[in-house]
Amino acid sequence: MVQGRTNLPATREDPAMSDSHIDTVTVGDITISYDSTGEGLPPLVLVHGFTGTRADFEWVRHRLALNRRVITFDNRGHGGTTHPADSTTYNFEQLVADLAGFLARVVDGPVHLLGHSMGGMIAMHFALDHPDKLVSLVLMDTSAAGPDMPVEFTEEVSEMIFGPVREHGLDAFRSWSASRENPETDLLIAVRGKEWLERNENERYAVLDPNAMLVMGPKVFGHESVLDRLRSLATPTTVIVGSNDLAFIGPSKAMSEVIRRSELVVIDGAYHSPQHTHPEEWLAAVEAHLRRSTK
Repeated sequence: MVQGRTNLPATREDPAMSDSHIDTVTVGDITISYDSTGEGLPPLVLVHGFTGTRADFEWVRHRLALNRRVITFDNRGHGGTTHPADSTTYNFEQLVADLAGFLARVVDGPVHLLGHSMGGMIAMHFALDHPDKLVSLVLMDTSAAGPDMPVEFTEEVSEMIFGPVREHGLDAFRSWSASRENPETDLLIAVRGKEWLERNENERYAVLDPNAMLVMGPKVFGHESVLDRLRSLATPTTVIVGSNDLAFIGPSKAMSEVIRRSELVVIDGAYHSPQHTHPEEWLAAVEAHLRRSTK
């Protein structure tokens, strides 16, 4: 495994978030870095995706916090949260346990929970294991059974994607990712600017444990299906996905069909991160969900 780091500083904050409260809390073997913005119950907790940080929501959380408390945090191995010495702790069971321990420490009562990509996988596992802890659930650009890929995600494909990280570190993955055609990049530059995109990329990789990528990457791409288990979920749920997020639009429709109290929202023209590229449409979908689920 690649040698990781611990106790990294928190990621850069949105300068508009002067009312945010940045803090840390110890949960089990890690110290979690988190933000708490606004007031009001039940709070909304946002869970970022693979290789991301809590800053993935920096442009929208102040809007969400106008009428409620909004909490964002860094998963283990990401952002300002501890990079554990034991890389075997990178698994969905542990990430769900981290979330449960975190909520027990910082929240009094059930929450609205939104998970993006890998964060959505964490959120759906949490909802299945701890339904009493939730008021509602938002599953955003995620999948119950791994993303749709052009080829089957085999051990050979996994080695092709993640193997170079073992030898050359995170720059190898960044080079591979940059070599792939990604139309969302042009859209992000158009909406946020090239400087923002470069800063965002540099910052999130600077605070990412390479072992988190090596160990969690195959678990995300090869996520063991919980689609049938979602049939038992009674939590009010909204599934949000970008119309151009080809890896997740099929899985999103499948989830919305099996979850009993669910609605599907497809954001036209968006890719994997609609909160960045289509913030107004994304905020409208989240606010509509919160209104629906608290009636």
